[in-house]
Amino acid sequence: MTEHQSGEDRLAKLRHLAEQRSGEQTARNSPAMIEQDCQRLVHELQVHQIELEMQNEELRMTQEQLGESLEKYSDLYEFAPAGYVTSNTKGRILEANLTFAGQLGIERGRLINTVLSLYAAAPDRAAFRAHLELVFQSNERHTCELRLERQNGPELSVQVDSIRALHADGSPLCRTSVTDISTRKAAEEELVRLHQELEERVEERTAALSESEKNFKKLSQEFRTLLNAISDTLILLSPTMEVLWTNGDTPPEWDQEEMPGPAGQYCAKLLHGHKALLEDCPVRRCFETGHKETAVTTFKGNVLDVRAFPIKEADAVIGVLLLVSDISEKIAMQAEAIQAAHLASLGELAAGVAHEINNPITGIINYGQILINECPPDSLEKDIGARIVKEGERVGRIVKTLLAYAQRDRRKEKRACRAPDIAAEAIVLTQAQIRKEGIELKIVFPNDLPPVEANFQQIQQCMINIINNARYALNEKYAGRHANKRLDITGEGVTIDGRPYVRLVFHDRGVGIAAHELSALTKPFFSTKPYGLGTGLGLSITQKIIADHDGNLLFESVQGEWTRVIIELPVHRNDAEAEA
Repeated sequence: MTEHQSGEDRLAKLRHLAEQRSGEQTARNSPAMIEQDCQRLVHELQVHQIELEMQNEELRMTQEQLGESLEKYSDLYEFAPAGYVTSNTKGRILEANLTFAGQLGIERGRLINTVLSLYAAAPDRAAFRAHLELVFQSNERHTCELRLERQNGPELSVQVDSIRALHADGSPLCRTSVTDISTRKAAEEELVRLHQELEERVEERTAALSESEKNFKKLSQEFRTLLNAISDTLILLSPTMEVLWTNGDTPPEWDQEEMPGPAGQYCAKLLHGHKALLEDCPVRRCFETGHKETAVTTFKGNVLDVRAFPIKEADAVIGVLLLVSDISEKIAMQAEAIQAAHLASLGELAAGVAHEINNPITGIINYGQILINECPPDSLEKDIGARIVKEGERVGRIVKTLLAYAQRDRRKEKRACRAPDIAAEAIVLTQAQIRKEGIELKIVFPNDLPPVEANFQQIQQCMINIINNARYALNEKYAGRHANKRLDITGEGVTIDGRPYVRLVFHDRGVGIAAHELSALTKPFFSTKPYGLGTGLGLSITQKIIADHDGNLLFESVQGEWTRVIIELPVHRNDAEAEA
């Protein structure tokens, strides 16, 4: 309705303009007419002529505009970057642009009335036909990707977008745009290839990392096993004395009593309450100096070698590795070696002294014997001669015992020995001190006590150590003589685990030993005596000698009352078999 009114308005306007021009022409050119009707008719014809001329001019201008538009849209259609093709319901091509012809490499004229799906690559033709059929079944746009066969050249990957349209006569058409996606496909294929290559590299790298991780775990486990196998205590500490790592089994909360060994117990004490930051210890000095720090200390009768190693990062100490070793055994072995050297020197000295003393003592004994032989029986001179002979023989026995004790080449030899004989020889070397200190000595051995399999000098050394400890305990309790200032040495035969032993008991009524110190008595350098009065090696050496004889060394004590030291030595094999 609106378009119809617009056309009438345009015609009325044209008629009005034509009448104006006609009036102007009539006023200029036509003479006055006589007849009114002729004038009106001429006027109408002139107006109609002008209308036709104006309409013709307007149609010419419109035709020019349409031509320009047609030329522009033809160029856009023909030279579009995508191919355009129109097909009917039978799939035949009705029209196509130059781009589509160029994509196929075929002249456009040869495409008309050919089957569109035949230009698809053989594997894609069925899918392309299905695509075209689907377009005619709906009014929606449909898309698919396929490959086109080119006349001269490789296959072309394209994206096909199709939509249903109507011909001027009302018949359905299919308008299709064909976009070259070869570059995109090549990029996608390259991406797929690169992705696959990346995945392969990732798999290879993952496998290598997995193998490296497996090897690292193996090495880490071996390294930790190695560190845990070290008897020394290793601790990695932070600057705030936080324990970052430690070898071995560490109890929770670093309980000092549960820590394994003296070294671990020392570390627990050192780290408890961050005492290491407060005390002058190698750990603190190592953090301050950035250099290795060492120290040797004693803890509960044990000698500990403490070393601190700095761990640096950019010249800053970020941690300290603390190594604590129990070197008590090492020091004890060194002390034993020194003692052995001393015994060797003592042996040489004893041999020289024995040589120098034996000759005068022999003369003195002979002179005493002359007095005995020449003087009357009840005379004072004969009594003096007897005393001279007795004391001379005692001196000779002491020298002989000292010489035997210091003989180095006989200290490893084991043979059948009687315990009373060993005790008697030990008493010979200590009796003078015992008598001087007012100690009452009582020795009780049964006559049927079997011999033991032992090294005479070594067991003698053990007895001397025990007797000297008993002397010290008695003198600490009783400064002078006292009825209870006594040492009892007894022996008896016992059977332990079906094997006959000789048990020797040294019982003194001295100051005794605290219960918590009994287990530490045989540790090297542990001593209940004040500093300077004991080396702490006597009972340690005694324990090793008794253990080397397959024997037992036991301690019983009540602090302030008494102490019993028990030595159990196996009976000599021949005597043991005879008893069996």
